[in-house]
Amino acid sequence: MTIVDAGQQWIHSLLRSLLWGGGVTAVSMLFTYAAPHFLAALTDILRTRPTRPAPESSQGIVRRQVIQQDHDRIKDEYGQLCIDLFRAAELAILDDLTVPEAAALIQALAEANDAAETTDYPTYEKAVLRLAKAWRRAQALIESAEPCTVVYGARAPAAPSTSPGAELAWRRPHPPIPRERRTCR
Repeated sequence: MTIVDAGQQWIHSLLRSLLWGGGVTAVSMLFTYAAPHFLAALTDILRTRPTRPAPESSQGIVRRQVIQQDHDRIKDEYGQLCIDLFRAAELAILDDLTVPEAAALIQALAEANDAAETTDYPTYEKAVLRLAKAWRRAQALIESAEPCTVVYGARAPAAPSTSPGAELAWRRPHPPIPRERRTCR
């Protein structure tokens, strides 16, 4: 055997030991870092899943979407009424909770909003139907009301006609105007 052959055998055995040692190191590192992920995936696969209720039929889904759209439409229309400055007289009618239609509308709106947050679909559907009925009655009340001018306060006198020690009329406290006088019926 020559020195070259001995050198080649030594390099070959060195490479073989390095490869085996490196392979063992690589496999041990793989198991050290990959084993938790592998076990997590395995336990996720073997884990029992809770049973889910049967999905609603497409007709039920469409019906719920229609009910939600009606609810949103009525809320939007009522919100537009509340912020529209030119419809203040109509809002004054609906703000008067002594009017049965206005009280029913506010009650139905609160019930529908509460029912929307639950998972009980029949209750939500009934609440939205009551809201739609109350909204139609409130709109009929608004349309049947005569337009009127709402008086909110007393006017200041045109010229000071009082003596210097007397209290001005517009500074005197006035009793609040009852709601019956503010709205036209």
